[in-house]
Amino acid sequence: MSVVQFSTRDTAENLRRELVEAVYNGHVRTGLDFHGEGPVEIDVALRGVGDVHIAFANTTPVTLVTPSDEEDLLYLSVAGGNGVHDARGEDLYIRPGDVNVMRRDRTTVTTVAERSSCLSIAIPRRLVVDRISSSDNLLKTRSLRDPAAHLLNSYAVSLLHNHVDIPEADQAVFAAHLVDLAVLMLGAKRDSGQQARKNGVRAARLQAIKADIAAHLCDPRLSLEWLSRRHGISVPYVRALFYEEGTSFTDHVTAERLDHVHGLLGDPGFRHHTIAAIALMVGFGDISWFNQVFRRRFQATPSDIRQSIVSN
Repeated sequence: MSVVQFSTRDTAENLRRELVEAVYNGHVRTGLDFHGEGPVEIDVALRGVGDVHIAFANTTPVTLVTPSDEEDLLYLSVAGGNGVHDARGEDLYIRPGDVNVMRRDRTTVTTVAERSSCLSIAIPRRLVVDRISSSDNLLKTRSLRDPAAHLLNSYAVSLLHNHVDIPEADQAVFAAHLVDLAVLMLGAKRDSGQQARKNGVRAARLQAIKADIAAHLCDPRLSLEWLSRRHGISVPYVRALFYEEGTSFTDHVTAERLDHVHGLLGDPGFRHHTIAAIALMVGFGDISWFNQVFRRRFQATPSDIRQSIVSN
């Protein structure tokens, strides 16, 4: 399934509530009541990954009335603002960065009195409860300062940011990683913890490192040592993550930089830059070597690529 995105800004005001209920409620199955007289504004991204569903919403003040869940799903909620989750008088005060399993065994009311965001991850309860040390763990509030919670959040967000269709077989793998990270965050039994660290944690760390590389391709500090310090893991660990994927850190960075150069060659904003200047800007220090690896990857010289783009 690809990512489903919508914004009420693209919809007439009199149709916004209906649109939100039709799309967002398909994920969270809740009633929405927006506060005040101002226009309803909500931006939503949704994605199903196997048995797991992810939703991110940025919304104006809202109250959500949620009935008990008939499909026995666990809803992990990562708060981006302040709110109150009321489960029949048992108020849970929510702060930015809090991670909670939202009560679904009874009707609940969640009130957010300010513009806020929320990441919601729906996981079948059967995939989690037998792997955690106690069901009481589901009632505890976590924080994004917790390493497992941070990895779960970043991994789920990365799947929402990737708009490419995910094949069904790969969806099962990604879903398993999300479940592993949720189990680890909620307090895994010993054997389940070992499995989660071996699979879900390593996958999430690799995803986070790749995102960091993409964001810092042009940064001269980009290196194995620099990344390992930023992510609090060892250089051999980072090397091993790429090795397990059948590549290396150097090969991955080179491929990302080559793709970036390829894109810039067709960017009108860079048409007056020389190819050498673009290559140096992206992080290639040896222009002769850059030309070799570029031609090997794209079966054409950078000049050929630029000319073909201009001609079209």
